[in-house]
Order: sequence, then structure tokens, then C-alpha cells
Amino acid sequence: MTEWNDICSKNQRFRLKRIVGPVISDIRSRYKHAHKRLILLDYDGTLTAIRNRPEDAKSDPELIELLQQLAEDKKNHIVINSGRDHLTLEKWLGQLPISFAAEHGAFYKENGKWNKNIQSTEWSPSLLSTLKLFVSKTPRSHLEVKDTALAFHYRQTDSWLGALRAQQLTNSLIKICLQQKLQILQGDKVVEIKSPYCNKGSEVNRLLQKDHYDFILAIGDDVTDDDMFQALPSTSVTVKIGTASKNARYNLTAQSEVIPFLQALIHRDLFQQKNLDRKENIFSIMNFFKKLLPNNK
Repeated sequence: MTEWNDICSKNQRFRLKRIVGPVISDIRSRYKHAHKRLILLDYDGTLTAIRNRPEDAKSDPELIELLQQLAEDKKNHIVINSGRDHLTLEKWLGQLPISFAAEHGAFYKENGKWNKNIQSTEWSPSLLSTLKLFVSKTPRSHLEVKDTALAFHYRQTDSWLGALRAQQLTNSLIKICLQQKLQILQGDKVVEIKSPYCNKGSEVNRLLQKDHYDFILAIGDDVTDDDMFQALPSTSVTVKIGTASKNARYNLTAQSEVIPFLQALIHRDLFQQKNLDRKENIFSIMNFFKKLLPNNK
């Protein structure tokens, strides 16, 4: 009973993290009155929905326009802080006047120039052979080889088999990664192997050492973004997408709420209006089904 009560209390605390009307008004007021802002945005699962094929998550015109509007405000420093490889980010968003941190901070782009934080990794045969073995045993999975990381993707795999293979792979890699001083990350339908010296938190530390900001916003959707949240000052507006996180102050339940939330920082009451429209749709559906009940004939 004590454990149940603890879980109920924890869930209640997480529910209080939801970004609703009064919260968005407070965040918008802080944004409006700030003189220098740092806005850190994850890409997959945050700015765009997770796709079965990672190459299908290309930015749409609405996202491009929103980032352009945010970047045009001289008070804003926009940073896409992502696990994506830097070549893809450059191809999709490189035309925008914003900064990037790719492959969890292994690469970063400022003032139009890409920089590299660590050397490219020469992957050992034992590590590659283990990953390739699991790809061969897991239909519709694939291995992504980056300059500084390896990623086993299983989004298109049967959910039960994918979760099983991910855990088996992690267990098989522990000894190899310990010997080679590599880190294993279990993300959303992906197992990633990378250097422990660069993560989204290390990129935050680099940025905060270079400048001072009186408003910081960070949004992300998975465990890798917790490094970013933890590295930021407690006064920052940290937002976790999906399941609430103890490391983030706020929560948005779905990726589809991210763009309206960011638009609300620029356009007054847009977020509240979209939420009201969503509620009206829900009430309409409920009323439709009520009319079908025998007592309502």
C-alpha cells in the first residue's frame, strides 16, 4: 500500500508538470521580457515526429518557417541539439541562421562553420561483428555508422522482438564497451554506442561557458535529453515530450504539441486556442456517442 501511495504521489507530481494555460502564459511572459535567450531543441521526436525510416523525418515548410521566425529575433540563439549526424542536419536545415550540435555534441556548428569535438572513432572488429550479427537476427533492423557513434535501429521491427533484441544486444556489448571505454545508450527504438566524453549535457556546458542568458528553453523527448536538462540551471524552462521526466520542469504529452507551443512564444494565445479546438473536438465526439445510448433516445 505504501508503494502504491508513492506511485500515486509521483504520478500527481508528473501531472502538475503539464503545460496548460497559466503555465504557457508565465513562460511566454518570461520569454517576452528576456534580453538574451538560449533555445535548445532536439530534432527527432521533438521538432519532427519519429518516423519508421529516419531519412523520412525531413523538415517540413511549417517547421522551417518557425525556426526562421525564431532566428530572426536577435535576442535568440537557436541550437538544434541532436543525435543526428551533422551531414543530415546541414542538408535539411543548414540554410537557416541557427547553430547545431550533432551526434550528441561530437560536432557543433557556430557562425556558419562546423567544428569537431572528438576524433572519428575506429570501430573494433568485435564490436562491429556483434552489431551486424544482431542486425541479421532482427528482421527490418539496420545499423547506422556515424563518425563518432554506432546506432542499432529497430523501429520497423516487431515491437516484442525488437525490445528483446535491444536488451540482448546491450548485454552482449557491456564487456566490449567497458574495455573500449564506450557508452551504451538505449533510446526510442535505438541502441547507440558512442564516446562518453560528448553528450547533450557537454554541449550545454560549452555554450554556457561562452555566454550568459536570462532565458533558457530546452525541449527533448528521450533519455539522451536528460543530460541536457541536468546540465542547465534550475531556472531554465526544460520540457520533456511524452512521458514526464524528473529532470525536466515541464511536460508536453505529444510531439504534435511542440510546434504550437513554440509558435505561442511568438503569437499570443495560439497554444491555448489550439488546445481549446482539441477539447471541442473531444466533446463533440463524446456527445455523439451519448446520443447513441438507449437513455438518450
